[in-house]
Amino acid sequence: MSANLMLPIAGPTGQRHVPIAELFYSFQGEGANLGRRALFVRFQGCNLTCGYTQAPTMGNSSAQGQMLCDTEYTWNSAKYDLTKDVRHLTPQEIWEELIKLDPTMATPSIAPVDLIVVTGGEPFLHKDAVLHLAHQAALTGRRMEIETNATIKPGPELASAGVAFNAGLKLASSAVPRKKRIKPEAIMEIEASGRARWKFVVCIPEDLMEIAQLQAEFRLAEIWLSPEGTTPTRVLNQMRMAAAPALEHGWNLTTREHVLIWGGQRAK
Repeated sequence: MSANLMLPIAGPTGQRHVPIAELFYSFQGEGANLGRRALFVRFQGCNLTCGYTQAPTMGNSSAQGQMLCDTEYTWNSAKYDLTKDVRHLTPQEIWEELIKLDPTMATPSIAPVDLIVVTGGEPFLHKDAVLHLAHQAALTGRRMEIETNATIKPGPELASAGVAFNAGLKLASSAVPRKKRIKPEAIMEIEASGRARWKFVVCIPEDLMEIAQLQAEFRLAEIWLSPEGTTPTRVLNQMRMAAAPALEHGWNLTTREHVLIWGGQRAK
């Protein structure tokens, strides 16, 4: 695979400009590819308000849930200036900017980065752009993971594009009403793809009971627990709380490597 290969669009996905919060090169900090080098695309905008029952109207609004969003800067306009640093790019421009971050471009002796991670915000708000990135990743021999809250159906084209879905269903501890965070049709479509890894952020013991209920309700196959926290101490404490139940239920447990290394820094 040539890291500087610029292939044309592979399907009629459109080239509308979409808001990008960050493009960066780092390690995948969670899940099945923990520790693997990756190129990240972070879309701006989300359809959920984790930590709040609804979108805050004031910057000092108190959180109502234990599970807080660690990327509020992509959607919380009451707290952050969403116009700052955002870039509006076409899908092909996103791809070209992303590939420039591969260190092989400057140092050919370094192995190319073979993993693309698409995250947000909520990437499925921009499905055309995500599908374009999936096509380009496949054409250049790269794998792609999509971090989604699993409230929006991916659609048949994306479900058959060979991507993996890191599907993060939100729990009651997020304060988001169930009817907004649990969408059965989207959940079942993602699970039926055979490409789903269900990732649950664990804050409190009650989360573990809800995860077991959701697994039974939707027959979810592959479960990953992810510790809530933006400091190494918090992450480790949450992992210790979740470890025994994970083994008991047959679930996987991931850490948050980026937090252990860099704390809560952006683009890491």
